[in-house]
Amino acid sequence: MKTTQLKDNALLKAAAAVSREYIAKCNPDDLANDPLPTTRKESYGIETLLSIGNIVGCIEQLHFSIDMLSGYKSNSSPDKMNRYDYIVFGIENYYLRLTSIFDRCLRLANVIYQLGLPERQCNNDSIIKNSHVKGTSVAKSLTKLDKFTGPFRYHRNTIAHHGTYSEKGLDQLGSYYFIAEEDNGFECYRYLFKKKTDDFVAEKKSDFKGQLVTLESLVDKYFNAVLSEFETRLTAYV
Repeated sequence: MKTTQLKDNALLKAAAAVSREYIAKCNPDDLANDPLPTTRKESYGIETLLSIGNIVGCIEQLHFSIDMLSGYKSNSSPDKMNRYDYIVFGIENYYLRLTSIFDRCLRLANVIYQLGLPERQCNNDSIIKNSHVKGTSVAKSLTKLDKFTGPFRYHRNTIAHHGTYSEKGLDQLGSYYFIAEEDNGFECYRYLFKKKTDDFVAEKKSDFKGQLVTLESLVDKYFNAVLSEFETRLTAYV
């Protein structure tokens, strides 16, 4: 079962076809020898497919992150991880992956346009403002992706550099779980806070699913925009 419709995108299929042709040339029974050398066309197709895979794989993991928000089980979670810890971990994982999608899309443009930039130098100025990309539909689609993911980078930066993800409703739940672990007298509130936690998770999952629909649509449009450039450069190797 496909978790993302991006697996049906023409760009992914075109790059996969080149990789498939190369694999088909290799002898599956000849394990002792190194793989056959690739042609320039095959190298370009395989590198593109790997870069696309980094994007599609991350979006699949976003789907998993959302599903797993409601999957806490005390008997299968790490020791000392309560439900609050589990939810925070899931939310942080979601935001870190969500905000990485734009960076991965920049790196895909670097590969397809064969700009030759080191990954750490793939940014707005070096990609979107590059003379080969500037003013094209690719630049426009990347700009829209940047605009969408931009507001979420605050959460990413907070998580990466300052501390734990925080918001009022979640912090209140955290206070309960902390006290409940230290005071057995709080057992009578167990079902009340379970309901509050269930409601919080349900609302968060709904928000995340809506965001992911928008993100996938923007990435799909980006893939469509860059397809012709990939096909043109691929054809030049024939």
